[in-house]
Amino acid sequence: MRTVPHQQIADVHTRLPATLVVTWKDGSVEKVDLSAVLARSRALAPLRDPDLFQRAHVGEWGWSVAWTDDLDLSSQQLWRWAGEQNGDFMPADDFRAWMEHNGLSLSKAADALGISRRMVAYYTGGERPIPKTIRLATVGFDALKHGMAA
Repeated sequence: MRTVPHQQIADVHTRLPATLVVTWKDGSVEKVDLSAVLARSRALAPLRDPDLFQRAHVGEWGWSVAWTDDLDLSSQQLWRWAGEQNGDFMPADDFRAWMEHNGLSLSKAADALGISRRMVAYYTGGERPIPKTIRLATVGFDALKHGMAA
């Protein structure tokens, strides 16, 4: 369950090839699979090396997971990826694909979902986590549009 959006990290362990097991300060534990991120990111490419990946440790003050002085991931980003992977958040790529599939502009998506245009812009830009309620609303929109719901 998603409790605090910007939680500090208490502990971290690795599971090869590319998974972090993060223990948050509130005691909750979540897995974050970084496989897709590492595959597409040039900046994180060094973490494809299993020896380096296994050197993950909690960064200063618990606000990151670090490998070297120049290579770390923020607790905020890890929290968000964990939420996307466990179904609490909708990935921004999925949200943008839903808009494109339905031919929706920012304003039309906002109207369809009953939220502000600005919030849709935050979601499409990846600036805010997209809650499960919005994901469910996109599914409902599709069902109504395609005549699957009464």
